[in-house]
Amino acid sequence: MVSKRVKSRIGVNLVSTIVEVNWECGWQEYAAQNDDAIDGVILMRRGSIRPYDTGGLVFVQIKTGGEGYRRDQKQHPDHIGVHLGAEYIQEHVPRWKRTPGPAVLIFVDDKISRDNPPAWWVDLKSTDSYSKTNKGLILIPKNQRFAHHTKGTFHKLCGSGPSDRMLEQVQVGRSGVLVPRLGKNESLRDDAWNFYKDWRDQLPSRMNPIIGEILVNRVGWKHATRKGRLPERILQSWLLFGVARAMVRTCRDIYTLGHARTKRYSDGNIRVVDYLALRAKVVFPQRHPSVIQVVLKRRRIITPGSASVGRQKIWFYSVYELRRGTALR
Repeated sequence: MVSKRVKSRIGVNLVSTIVEVNWECGWQEYAAQNDDAIDGVILMRRGSIRPYDTGGLVFVQIKTGGEGYRRDQKQHPDHIGVHLGAEYIQEHVPRWKRTPGPAVLIFVDDKISRDNPPAWWVDLKSTDSYSKTNKGLILIPKNQRFAHHTKGTFHKLCGSGPSDRMLEQVQVGRSGVLVPRLGKNESLRDDAWNFYKDWRDQLPSRMNPIIGEILVNRVGWKHATRKGRLPERILQSWLLFGVARAMVRTCRDIYTLGHARTKRYSDGNIRVVDYLALRAKVVFPQRHPSVIQVVLKRRRIITPGSASVGRQKIWFYSVYELRRGTALR
């Protein structure tokens, strides 16, 4: 029979291997005398060649043992039941809820395999994770496997806060934003178009310190005012033109969006069209700060075998508040 100490080590070793090797994130194990229902913390990171900390922390309780803990219920055929005991759960739920980040239970079933045991995870801060009919039981959806592919889900658990803290900050004053004129005969559309044209005609305000000149013309205007778009979405884009201008001029972090589209011409040249993004936490003069994303459309003509970077054009394409979803784009 496998001892409790060995079982515990099997679970911790599995979690640390997945986190440190497969995810390329950090794992900080707690000493047994200090765990307080938390066995360790995952330090979330992004990137592979040069991984960087996002600031996201996931607090982990690990339980190992198919025979000791697993008690599936017939009324929950799509869940794994992990029996911790009513007294244990009642005592530790307040501690899990106080953690300054997500708290998860990772259950490792060494009865199925001791050398390569499967594992599942569940959010300990969610009320859905606790059985309504058995106060000592935690329910884990069977589709919530803890493996190499779980990293993205854990990033989402941490929310946008940690990532937002790493964004560049852009502060715009009242003179740098579109301030609509209020009056009976005034037109917000005219104000927005005049602001946009003024931006178009000022080369310094279209120069990005990393990727150079950004074209501000009808490509962006037509996208913002395209047919079928809701009026409130168009209005928001107009009001963010000043923010887009400030971000184009100052942001140094460039993000790629989606996949590039390529087309090969008869002369051997290749046209590549893709989209870039500038992302910043913007401090406004008249409202709360918000995360804003500027989308740029880039077209490059590449000659295979050539040492030059190729001809390229980059257009301002869109601006929106990132946390309000795709409907505002």
